Amino acid sequence: MMFQRTFWISCIALSLIFPPSARGAAGERIPGRAERAERRCALRDPDRGPYPVGFELIRTTDPSRTFPSLDGSGFRERPMRVYVWYPALRAGSDPLTIGDFVDMAADDFRLSERASSAGRSASLLPVPLAEGLDEAGLRALLARPLKSFRGLEPSPEEFPLLVVGQGLYYESPLAQVYLCEFLAGRGYVVAACPLLGTQYRLENLSVEDLETEIRDMEFVIAAARSRPAPKVRGLAVVGYDLGGMAGLVLAMRNPEVQAFLSLDCAILFPHFSGLPQNHPGYREDRFTIPWMHATQARFIEAGGAREGLTLLSDRKAYGDTWLVSVPTTCHGQFSSYAKFGIRKPVPGYWGEVADDAEFFHDAVCRLAGDFLDSVLKKEAGASARLLAAAGESNPFRVEHRKGAAPPPSSRSLIHAIIEKGVAAVRPEIERLRSADPAAKVIEEDELDWLAYHFLLWWGKRDEALEAFRLNAELNPASAKAHAGLGEAFLTLGRNDEAAAEFRKALEINPDMPGVKAALDRLTKK
Repeated sequence: MMFQRTFWISCIALSLIFPPSARGAAGERIPGRAERAERRCALRDPDRGPYPVGFELIRTTDPSRTFPSLDGSGFRERPMRVYVWYPALRAGSDPLTIGDFVDMAADDFRLSERASSAGRSASLLPVPLAEGLDEAGLRALLARPLKSFRGLEPSPEEFPLLVVGQGLYYESPLAQVYLCEFLAGRGYVVAACPLLGTQYRLENLSVEDLETEIRDMEFVIAAARSRPAPKVRGLAVVGYDLGGMAGLVLAMRNPEVQAFLSLDCAILFPHFSGLPQNHPGYREDRFTIPWMHATQARFIEAGGAREGLTLLSDRKAYGDTWLVSVPTTCHGQFSSYAKFGIRKPVPGYWGEVADDAEFFHDAVCRLAGDFLDSVLKKEAGASARLLAAAGESNPFRVEHRKGAAPPPSSRSLIHAIIEKGVAAVRPEIERLRSADPAAKVIEEDELDWLAYHFLLWWGKRDEALEAFRLNAELNPASAKAHAGLGEAFLTLGRNDEAAAEFRKALEINPDMPGVKAALDRLTKK
């Protein structure tokens, strides 16, 4: 499939900035037809894993949010449809078909809980299927069986949970059905929901709607965890297109997320919309987990060559990073549409269809599985395969960047101080400072805010003094830290020590009238 330059998909800005290239990453030649055919023999049907795959569609609502009612009379609870694939104990006899998921995709956006009407019309088909296949091809595709079955008995084991974010124009989990059931077969509970705007079906490229997708993904996590079986332990995020932007912010704000897999989304460098960097939850200092980013080779190559541009992968200091350069110019090859046998051009999605689509998608699935197995299951074999892939370009260029082990987060240290006190946490803080004297162990403002809570709201003056003292030690050049310590001494009646700290604060910043007034009062006394 060839990526068509069009405004109507989320990668438009990248396509306009970086026109399609006939070569792969770093100018590498894309394999010829004979080479691709040979490789396809080994990669056409990726290993589905040892588990039969069960499937459940959970129809529910989020009562904490609203959505317009169908009759226009007001608002109702936000409709939620949670797709769950899970490892099962044994296979069934009647697998789900592509047609079943096409029907579910149609129901996703009717926004009602009633069952779909019998039969299918062209208006209920995704545009790529309605326009990309002839009647015979469409009939064959809709009847094609998948690897998942409804209602299978779940495996009694525990499995990691993967939450999947969807993309613009690929809004239904239908767009990632192959990847989802592939990962479930390898021993994951995989959960997703359709992409739906905040107050109407349309998802906008805005902070508000990005936050809505993030909240939907958080709802999906809760729904999957509430199922009685299989039990889940561990969490990773997968995001395609806009779902990758939402997934990145989710990974930054949820410390339980252990790994992040992003598929052809504009997060390596700024997107024309400003997303996701303009979301208030975007904190690169909190992006410390292992990350695999698979995208079109031309975006990595051309993006890295832009003057003054630093890729997110270059700025990320902690946690391993895997960059997968796929020699394609088609956004759709990172979705299940690559597996649907579409040959016709579809405006707004792709132009002439190449014969690499299914081959590339299968290889991406394999790499994704190895990445998640390596991080979440600590499988040595998966880690070895990833490292081997980074040493060759068959079929993709895979670049591995070793990241440092992340230090404890400032949030975790603050929590420990609240629960155990400064004295109990000091040894860990001193160890971290010795290991990396330049590192920011705890955010100054967070520790200052905690100290004032101890002092003024929680009635723990001695603990407040220790927190202010720690803040001044960690930030000796901060007037604010010394002023806070002076206030703690003053509250405890230790006036000489308070005056000394106020003087230190004024030496650093003479423009602190409140501190100067407090020092004047002490001096007069």
